[in-house]
Amino acid sequence: MLALGIRFCLICILLAAADAKAFEWQVSAGQGIQPKHVEQHHLFRVAWRTDLPWSWYESKTGKLSTGLAMGAGFWRGDSRNTGELFITPELRYEWTPEEEGLQWFVEAGLGGHLFSRTDYAKRGPFSTAFQFGEQLGAGVRFGERRSQDLTLLYQHHSNSDIKTPNYGADFFVLRYGFKM
Repeated sequence: MLALGIRFCLICILLAAADAKAFEWQVSAGQGIQPKHVEQHHLFRVAWRTDLPWSWYESKTGKLSTGLAMGAGFWRGDSRNTGELFITPELRYEWTPEEEGLQWFVEAGLGGHLFSRTDYAKRGPFSTAFQFGEQLGAGVRFGERRSQDLTLLYQHHSNSDIKTPNYGADFFVLRYGFKM
């Protein structure tokens, strides 16, 4: 199952790269919001993000565009590590920046996460290796040609009751991205 997930992510990366306008690398660290069933949990990720060619709204004040993030990471829950692969389509509204100023944005995404194990927590493991991941965040682009960004995200993971129990997990995530 994990090998199939890796192949799927690689195919998506190749397809997105063929039509990508720009791409960036992202590094994330997150602190879990303490649910009743987990003593503590953290996440660390590396991802590749590209802008997709679809845009729905553009005005003098900003634009609504699409993106795709794919990557891998690991979770540390209680005393166990769990690996993950993920792919997340995103909607991002970016305000038009001033000449050389900061560019603010908000984003939302819904994607799939495939975990190497379901027992990241002693009490209340995931019931499925596949989990949906929803995210809401706000961030800012900065630097030369706005090639870097810093984003604060809230993320929720659950299997949408594919199988019970469906404990889920929530995180606050700080993400740093840089364009190549």
